[in-house]
Amino acid sequence: MDANLRQRPVGDLFTDVSALLAPRTVAVIGASDEPGNVGGAAVRFFGKFRSPCTVWPVSRGRTSVGGLACHPSVADLPGRADLAILAVPARAVATVVRDCAAVGIRAGIAWAGGFAEGGEPGAALQAALAATCHDTGFALLGPNCIGIIDTHAPMPASFASMMLSFDRLLPGNISMVSQSGGLATMALALAQRQGCGFRYMVSTGNEAVVGVADFIHAFAADTATKVIAVYLEGVRDGAQFRRALLQARAAGKPAVVIKAGATMASAAAAAAHTGALAGEGRVWDAVLRDCAAIQVRSLEELLDVALQLSADLGRLPQGRGVAAVTFGGGSGVLSADQCDRVGLTMPALSASTRDALAGLVPPIASTRNPVDLTPMAYLDPTWLPRFPKSLDTIAADPGIGTVFFQLGPMASGDAAMAQAVVDFRARCPKPVVAAWPLAIDAAQERAQAGSLYLLSEYGRAVGVIARLAEYAEALVPAAAAAVADFDWAAAVPAPAAGTVIAEHACHAILASAGLAVARGRLATTEAEAIAIAAEIGGPVAMKGISPAVTHRAAAGLLALGIVSTEAVRETWRMLCGRAAALGVALDGVYVQQIVNAGVELLVSAFRDPQFGVMLSLGAGGTMTELIDDVTLVCAPVDADTARRALRRLRSVQKRGEGMDIGPLAAFVARFSAVAAAAPWSRFVLEVNPVAWNGAAVVALDGLLIIEQP
Repeated sequence: MDANLRQRPVGDLFTDVSALLAPRTVAVIGASDEPGNVGGAAVRFFGKFRSPCTVWPVSRGRTSVGGLACHPSVADLPGRADLAILAVPARAVATVVRDCAAVGIRAGIAWAGGFAEGGEPGAALQAALAATCHDTGFALLGPNCIGIIDTHAPMPASFASMMLSFDRLLPGNISMVSQSGGLATMALALAQRQGCGFRYMVSTGNEAVVGVADFIHAFAADTATKVIAVYLEGVRDGAQFRRALLQARAAGKPAVVIKAGATMASAAAAAAHTGALAGEGRVWDAVLRDCAAIQVRSLEELLDVALQLSADLGRLPQGRGVAAVTFGGGSGVLSADQCDRVGLTMPALSASTRDALAGLVPPIASTRNPVDLTPMAYLDPTWLPRFPKSLDTIAADPGIGTVFFQLGPMASGDAAMAQAVVDFRARCPKPVVAAWPLAIDAAQERAQAGSLYLLSEYGRAVGVIARLAEYAEALVPAAAAAVADFDWAAAVPAPAAGTVIAEHACHAILASAGLAVARGRLATTEAEAIAIAAEIGGPVAMKGISPAVTHRAAAGLLALGIVSTEAVRETWRMLCGRAAALGVALDGVYVQQIVNAGVELLVSAFRDPQFGVMLSLGAGGTMTELIDDVTLVCAPVDADTARRALRRLRSVQKRGEGMDIGPLAAFVARFSAVAAAAPWSRFVLEVNPVAWNGAAVVALDGLLIIEQP
């Protein structure tokens, strides 16, 4: 067993994958020397890379495979194998699993396709295979996967053809688990070509038994893993996946994640605005952010971020300010624009920093930011000795969180410049990111020797800095938020599927939960409406209430600014006539106080089938579905987390500038705690809009839809 894989109880939450990751003896079942036989390819890879594992080929009628003695069955092996590689057709996999379990082998890899990815017959075959594994306690990786590569041992339990292109597997500290074997091997090959290595490459395939979360859990405990890279398209158990990511966070190991495929949220009810806003991956965005996972959008970005962290995890940006050090002005100006687009800043260096630089940089240099040192800084022997001190001075500026080198064609001194950046990064307390599209081999070699990752494009480097800044911010600890002690059973007794709780009843629930709502009552007669309007005073809103209509403004069942008794009477009759024209029955007309809105926001919650209750915040009122301004958070949240989420909204950034966000954050936190206590398997609780004027926060319109009790 690899000493780096610290042993700890797995319990019922995760499958123990240590035998898959660190076997000492491996049985390759179905191996032959026939061309195209993947079992034979694996046997040869074990030999090619001089793996310390003892390898036993298993195949009837053969005496040897890849120069190793072959055994007719697993029962004839000279000992119990830690790992079985099942290089057999799909219909034979379950039988081989039973054979392995019978002789005490408890872990294996199934490479064959033809299972759930191939339609209903394959899905049935996979279900039977999973049942066999569970019955026998067999930890199976796959089927339909490329397997596992451990570069440290090395242990190439894979038939990946990329291993044909390399004479050795470079050891590294990045472990990748992927639901795509092709992307995983591509990532490993690209890293190797750049002189960098992985720790593990794991392809999980169809995940009949073990999956991505099991390996994230194992990597979090692996002392040789520093960064965890993940490619996934979906998970079977959202709570387990989230728990694994939180373990990685607690272990100080950033998880860099590509989530592929659009994911609709569970709040699909067309009756609520939330259904239109919460889908298409936003639930995943919220979960990954909540777990401090770094979400990236491409394989190239995944490698850039992972390799940067691999070399320099100890230093993260303490702020979004970037100092761009250039040797030609144009690239710095371009990067300033790129920084602005991804939420970074390129602040001018302070007056004291610029004064300190005055005697350290050439007179034609620009010391604002971007800092253009000009080629004289490294070509002129007068200024070259001062170069290290000038870099230290730039890095010491309090407005700078990251130092970004933009290196270009230098004609000479490339290796010396690479060494200067390596030395600077070693002594700089802040992260150093370097992009050098035209770095020659000598410079690359110096950078690799100093564990400095050179990015190939300036724009990609800016993207990496943004991801690092986001990660540093996500690591800020949040106070634990508790689910509210609210009696939903008393508020909504025994609801049926499809129950719609209309606004007047929803407002009563919100008020009983301690949330401020605008004054109002339901009128069932014209006379009642007149009396309620007089009691409230001032202009009122009148809303036709029917479970069949949840978007009242769009249906013409909303009137605003009603002042006089005659106006109340006319509006009552108009609303009743409109309802009749729509063919819907009204429960009554809700007469409500009009509140000075200030900023209108949508605050809603729903239960996602994978990740539980989610909180959705966005632009409210008539702007809800007109502008794409929404953010999701896992519920419940504390006030500080609510404040950070609200500040991501453009509605708050622009229209709420200078206003006290504290009352709004407190409202959102309380709402999330109450919603998180909801007992139903699928529901939407929506307040749209919530009026916020800085001093006060009031719910103006509420809706509760219980899709499944």
